[in-house]
Amino acid sequence: MPIDYKKYPPNWRSEIVPRILKRADNCCEICGVMNHEFIHRKITNNAIFVYQTFGKKTPKGYKRAVKIILTVHHLDHDPENHDVKDGRLKALCQRCHHIFNNLKPIRKE
Repeated sequence: MPIDYKKYPPNWRSEIVPRILKRADNCCEICGVMNHEFIHRKITNNAIFVYQTFGKKTPKGYKRAVKIILTVHHLDHDPENHDVKDGRLKALCQRCHHIFNNLKPIRKE
């Protein structure tokens, strides 16, 4: 789904995203892969194992290489919540972001 930047604060791309990526040391805060790295992933016994490689050859049993692009995820699933607390934002790879987007948010009644 395309991002509607009208829902985000004006400094989203210029200040907030760089600050969250810096806090995360430019790595996914769930699985630990580094931004802009090419990796191979292998699924075994319902667990994901990450194999990082700098070569073009795919190891036997692994999927093709993918380039990691980190995104900033709203833990409350609400891009229009402009609360300045960084605790509601996480740097995630696209795979982890997709998994967490499909989880239902916990709402206080």
